[in-house]
Amino acid sequence: MSCVLRVRAQNLESVLKSTDLRPYRVENGWAHFDVSKATIANFSRQVADAIGFLEANAAKLERLAATGSVEATLDFAVAWRDVAVHTDFLPAELVRRAAEFGFAVELSQYPLAEGE
Repeated sequence: MSCVLRVRAQNLESVLKSTDLRPYRVENGWAHFDVSKATIANFSRQVADAIGFLEANAAKLERLAATGSVEATLDFAVAWRDVAVHTDFLPAELVRRAAEFGFAVELSQYPLAEGE
């Protein structure tokens, strides 16, 4: 997985029942939702997929966020590059849409395996 929505809430089980979204994993009080299947090296595709996910699931995400006790993060897996300055651009549309639901945005850097 490359971009994941992680959600935590005081009563996670009832929060998950408030939406039709189904996590692929629930572990240690966090629900994990698949947002993009783009490769770790394709950050621009992850961003486009995330915007599409937020648009397509807006009503479901609004119900999720409306419970009040939700903490959520859009986590992008980014290919670590051995360069002097590593930058990745988050378009305003993504930041605005994430903020509408009170979601944080995180970039997690991972080294690429040989040949990726």
